[in-house]
Amino acid sequence: MTSEMLWKVIAVPGRLVPSWISAIGAGVLMSRITDKNPELYERLKELKGRVICFDATDISKKFFMVIKEEDILVLPNFGGKVDVVMKGKINMLFSLLLGIEDPDTVFFSRRLEINGDTAVAIHFKNILNSF
Repeated sequence: MTSEMLWKVIAVPGRLVPSWISAIGAGVLMSRITDKNPELYERLKELKGRVICFDATDISKKFFMVIKEEDILVLPNFGGKVDVVMKGKINMLFSLLLGIEDPDTVFFSRRLEINGDTAVAIHFKNILNSF
């Protein structure tokens, strides 16, 4: 089974799982990523006070990454100001965070749509590119 086929299989139940459960899973994955890459965690703190929304179009879910001084939270809902929205398929969004996909490549191939504060988006992209 290819990784693309695996993501398609995951996407089906992903649509059915409640957002709060999906956010817990995304939060656990984010914790694992930052635990294995402490430099990434430190660099993400440069965006303290910022909120990045990951809109997973294929599973109709949004995840909000809230960057605080001593923590990075992943929430299923957020009522405040969102600085950047990154929109695309779930496998591509996670591949960005895992460093598998290059942010410039997915953006210019139109697999990733970015809206919001350009400076924050570029800073986030540069952090991801550095790992």
